[in-house]
Amino acid sequence: MSVQQRDGKSCESQLLDEQPNEAWDVERLGEFARARHQEIDADEQSLARAYWQLGLALNLARRQFSHGQWAKFLDELGIDKTRASKARAIQRTFDTENSVDGLSVQEAYRKRKRKSRKSSPKKKRRKSTNKHERVSIAEWLRDVCQQVGIFLDEVVSTDTDDAANVLPAIDAAVEELNRLRSQVQQRISAQ
Repeated sequence: MSVQQRDGKSCESQLLDEQPNEAWDVERLGEFARARHQEIDADEQSLARAYWQLGLALNLARRQFSHGQWAKFLDELGIDKTRASKARAIQRTFDTENSVDGLSVQEAYRKRKRKSRKSSPKKKRRKSTNKHERVSIAEWLRDVCQQVGIFLDEVVSTDTDDAANVLPAIDAAVEELNRLRSQVQQRISAQ
C-alpha cells in the first residue's frame, strides 16, 4: 500500500528518508506513522513463524530443566523470559509453523491455548471415599509448589490487566496458607 498525498503523488520515499520533526504537520506525521505501522505489521507476520520455531526448540528443551535451571538456561542464551514464554505458548497453540502465516506475533499470542486449571486438592479430597486415596497435606503442598513453577512461566507474559486480576486470588491463597501454617504451629506447640 502506497502512502499518498492529497494530490495523488507518492511521498513514501520522502517519508523513508526523513525523520519526523516538530515542523511536520499532523497529516505528514500521520502518513509517516501509517507507513511505519505497515512495515511493523509486515515484519511481525514474518516474526510469528520465527516465534513458533523458537517455541518448538524451547518446549523441547524445557522438559529437561527444573524451574531454577530453566531461567539460567534462558539467561545463558540471552533469551528474555517473556519472549520465551510467548514463543512457547504460540508453538503449543499452533500445530505447524505454517499455521501462523498471516498472523502477527500479538495475534498468534492472543489465540494461545491457556493451560487448564486442575481441580483443587480440596475437591479431590471430597470426591475420594477411600481413606488411602486421600491426599496428605505434605503431598498437596508439594503439588502447589510444582504448580507455582508452571504458572511463573505464564505470569511473565501475562498482560498487566490479567496480572492485576490474579493478584487478589494470590493474596487470598497466601492468607489461607498462613492460616494453615498457624494451625500446624499451634498443634506443634500443644505437644
